[in-house]
Amino acid sequence: MPDGSDMTAASRKRAASTTPPAITNWGSSLSNGEDLTDRIGRILGRIEDDLNASVSDDTILICGLYLLQQVSKDPDHVLTVSRQAIESFHFRDVPSHWRRLYEDASLQKAAALLRRRADGLSATGEGKRQACRVSSLAFRNVGQDDWLQALVAVLDQAIMLTGAPRRKTTFDAIFQCLDSICDDPGKNDMPKQFDVRLPHQLALKKPISLAGKALSLGSFESWMQKERTPLIIADAFDHWPACHRWQDPNYLLSNTLDGRRIVPVEIGESYTSEGWTQRTMTMKDFVLQHLLPERPEAIGYLAQYDLFQQIPTLRADVSVPDYCYTDPPKADCDALKTTGLSTIALVDEPLMHAWLGPKGTKTPLHTDPYHNIFCQVVGYKYVRLYSPSETRRLYPRSVDESGISMENTSSIDVNFLSRRKPETDASKLKLFRETFPLFADADYFEGVLGPGDSLYVPLGWWHYVESLTTSFSVSFWWN
Repeated sequence: MPDGSDMTAASRKRAASTTPPAITNWGSSLSNGEDLTDRIGRILGRIEDDLNASVSDDTILICGLYLLQQVSKDPDHVLTVSRQAIESFHFRDVPSHWRRLYEDASLQKAAALLRRRADGLSATGEGKRQACRVSSLAFRNVGQDDWLQALVAVLDQAIMLTGAPRRKTTFDAIFQCLDSICDDPGKNDMPKQFDVRLPHQLALKKPISLAGKALSLGSFESWMQKERTPLIIADAFDHWPACHRWQDPNYLLSNTLDGRRIVPVEIGESYTSEGWTQRTMTMKDFVLQHLLPERPEAIGYLAQYDLFQQIPTLRADVSVPDYCYTDPPKADCDALKTTGLSTIALVDEPLMHAWLGPKGTKTPLHTDPYHNIFCQVVGYKYVRLYSPSETRRLYPRSVDESGISMENTSSIDVNFLSRRKPETDASKLKLFRETFPLFADADYFEGVLGPGDSLYVPLGWWHYVESLTTSFSVSFWWN
């Protein structure tokens, strides 16, 4: 067990600050005497300036003259064509020109919505207000549609589908501007905190090693090199603003335009469950339907998603742990067989993913081709881990019926065997043992992560994760 010590300064490998870049302040606040119509005009001007600025090496030129001309004439048609093209590829393989086309068509669509709203304000005189700040109610159309929600949906869909390869600063600035206007959020009647009470302590047969407080980089690196096993580290990120801010659902709504921002949600206990699906919804609907109810109608999980690239204000609440800038050990023979390891590239900065969901979400037993620091910010999670040397006893899946490789996921349903479940039917247990005879001999570690705990998961280790309460976690992959 490594001895605890204070966290050192940034690792010698850190070349630059991990603080997210500042958003340009062109739309940060309403100027004195500026009304809503003026503000919309200023946003439109920024969008048009960005779209009209030509770049000689822009891959969008590959799309051809006809589609490029249609971007401004008929953005809805271009969005349909480019989306069909994007969805015909795995996300990592989408040609950049299709993502760029969808990105620019989305901004043209947003500009059209802005112009329509400006015309409506001019016709009714609603844009002329004495106050500098404008209630979000001013954004509502004469009809039943929420104009602001329509604009947000167009922009968020573009970020989620394309990653905003060239216009991200424009998207961020638009959202910053909308946030400064929409500073009169609706009454949500939300509780001040998520319910994260752990119902009872779990008896752990083979607990994960624990470091009682934050480790120095040298101690952590020594553990990686010598022990090569998982480790729970307490109090390694207690300086994060997220530790207290994310406990409050109202904070999540206030940072997502009163919950209007669109996020991708997995519906079902896990991606191996029957009937599992994915859908997009507003953050407010996600909180109300899936996070707050004690017994939601369906399990909804915002899982392994780069929420912080989409919503930079939440990114500012966390920082990359210095541990991610240490030198991991060379993979041994078993870890070298980790699915996907041979195809991934080296990453300059750790890959960040958000995990937000209610009690009962499950991540099936699986492996990742990275080293991982998993930070538990809100709530509690149960984790179980198996060494890469146990792979044959865990019965990896193969390619599924849709042609997607599932070789990084075990056929074993850990929850099915959990001690927290009622007594399992004897005939089902007998069938399980006959189907997976080697599993009973597989050695594992297990633990419960609470707020402030970090878990180091070495490359290639199989891990199963289950939320015991409403939970918000952040993972950092590095190699």
